[in-house]
Amino acid sequence: MTNDKFQMTNDKLEKEIKSLVAKVIKIPEEKIDLKANLFTDLGVDSLLGVEIFAALDQKYHIDIPEDKLREIQTLEDVINLVRQLKK
Repeated sequence: MTNDKFQMTNDKLEKEIKSLVAKVIKIPEEKIDLKANLFTDLGVDSLLGVEIFAALDQKYHIDIPEDKLREIQTLEDVINLVRQLKK
């Protein structure tokens, strides 16, 4: 039962973050692959990156360390980082 609840929470988090990113970069959610590179595949530039991380900070009340930002390449990376920082 606990694993099911954890999976539901992860699915919800994934959907929320995908929706947030889609809204910022103005691409339909269904066209965003979690493994797509944010910069080369989805067209995120430094300004959009700042918008995305500011929105994540506001929504989840997390402080993303600058060194971690440099490691982000995919939406999956973003989701994993938010999961890690929300603990």
